[in-house]
Amino acid sequence: MKNISTYVMISILSLVLVVATAFLMTAADAPIREAGGYLPLIFGAVFSWSTAKANLMEREREVRNNARVNFTPSRAAA
Repeated sequence: MKNISTYVMISILSLVLVVATAFLMTAADAPIREAGGYLPLIFGAVFSWSTAKANLMEREREVRNNARVNFTPSRAAA
């Protein structure tokens, strides 16, 4: 998963799943309601990880692009 759009899509999907599992907390059955309490924690962890990874990849890409733009042979000789 080296493509940043993959991480962005995972973070968006995780956020949607967290909202969807919030509705499980209002289910009539006790086991479903109990699972609804733990699923947002799991999805929140995946959401946080993928968002942080996407931000770090974007920062790395910007640093790499800025280094290429700022470097010129005339500056290196000076």
